[in-house]
Amino acid sequence: MNKPLVVSKEKIIEATQHEIWEVITNPEYFKDWMLVPAKAEDEKTIALGSKIYWINDNDIVYLEGEVITFVPNTKLVISLSDISWDKKVPKDSVTYEFHLTGTKSGTLIKFLLGDLSIDPEGESWYNSYKDSDEIGSIEKVINSERRKRKNI
Repeated sequence: MNKPLVVSKEKIIEATQHEIWEVITNPEYFKDWMLVPAKAEDEKTIALGSKIYWINDNDIVYLEGEVITFVPNTKLVISLSDISWDKKVPKDSVTYEFHLTGTKSGTLIKFLLGDLSIDPEGESWYNSYKDSDEIGSIEKVINSERRKRKNI
């Protein structure tokens, strides 16, 4: 059995749960905060059951996600399935998750990704995501949107 490869990060940012939710569920922003940007089915704001696709340079879907938990402003869980995996996995065994909790100083964002050990390149993906900063990128998008609203 492979060693579990689960990325887990958390940070409090000065933003409301609603502001964060708008960024993580709107495909318009995916390219601004995702380490590897995805595309949502029909490019619509995602909801329970939505499909999300990661597409390679040859326009082939190599990773597919399905929103399996959708609690507005609180919890988003996307179940992942990759074409390189040699076996089917239960829907909730490899996930891309955000958990949002309000605090006195903003919102605590918890980001989880994994278990990536099923993937032939799991260790590489684990290291890339461990070193990335999606939460910081989400915060930058929110701050940018606030500046745009102020200048209107």
